[in-house]
Amino acid sequence: MTYEKGTNIVVGMPWMRYPVGELLCRIFQGDTLTSISQRLRNCINYCPMRNDPLTQDTVEDAENYIRQALLYDDFVPAQLLAQGSFIRCMEHYRALDSETVKGLLAQEIDRSNEDPMLFKTVCFDSVGSFLRLCYNNYLIDLINALTLFIGMAAVKSGTASEEESAAYEDIRQHLNDPDLIPSIEMQTTYNPASGEFGYSYVISSFLAMAVFEFSHLADSATKVMRCQNPDCRKFFTAKRTSAKYCPFESPQRPGRRCNDYYPQYLRRKKTKADELLKMEKNALSRLYMDRKRHPKHETIINGLISDVQIHSPGKREEVLRGELSKTDYEEWLKAIRRNKEDIDDE
Repeated sequence: MTYEKGTNIVVGMPWMRYPVGELLCRIFQGDTLTSISQRLRNCINYCPMRNDPLTQDTVEDAENYIRQALLYDDFVPAQLLAQGSFIRCMEHYRALDSETVKGLLAQEIDRSNEDPMLFKTVCFDSVGSFLRLCYNNYLIDLINALTLFIGMAAVKSGTASEEESAAYEDIRQHLNDPDLIPSIEMQTTYNPASGEFGYSYVISSFLAMAVFEFSHLADSATKVMRCQNPDCRKFFTAKRTSAKYCPFESPQRPGRRCNDYYPQYLRRKKTKADELLKMEKNALSRLYMDRKRHPKHETIINGLISDVQIHSPGKREEVLRGELSKTDYEEWLKAIRRNKEDIDDE
């Protein structure tokens, strides 16, 4: 990608332009990476060449197979990053000498036994075991990136929980470790029409992508925010610190964005809440008037007033949650009155 004046542009796809931070939020939230990684895991399990011996030729065939397996049309930047991350792992391991491989395998097997998400059988004997080894490190890079993203976004948005802050502090201590964060390749580009030079970046690591974005975010006017829709809580970027809701799909109303749907929902909820509160006040006014007119029944009426005051707030919440109809709530209020026998005794 290229980075120009606070905007990331996917090379070769100039229409894919993302303000700094937005691409990070879109890649690391939702089900995109989970779907890609699950698809990749399934493809490795059923790779037609999984039992072939590992040679330079079979590694190249496996690389082409992985590229095809990771074709993901819904969000191209996530697909490209996943492809680059996995291919980077393959190229790294295929270049190791035999002595390094021996020590590496012992370490990788120990690590896989500690994490149920990783493949257990990893080796350099066959294409399948080699791909499983690469997948483990692809997944570790992804997990580290997600930890950094959630922790740093939570901290920068001022919404971090104790767990998020602790996870962020833990990984932040290792951000200068070159073994943890793969390097980003910078390439020089030249525009013959303008005679100007530029730069593009080849990013083949989820963690490196997170670091790259956050490092540029610090120099921009863009802020990381957390959606105040309680059912969403996704991170998003905005120029205004007053922004409350994200531009992602609302959990309550698929097909509509939180920043479009949720403010309207709150307004409707407030209008409905005011209407329900008015019903309650009318019911209480009726009981107060009844008590004033019939003081000898004061004890009974006070009990009815107490019933409304204690139970009505819960009933109103049930209506707002859709668990009780407004008509049923109104009928419940109307039913809170003295018994017919008490009235006939007057």
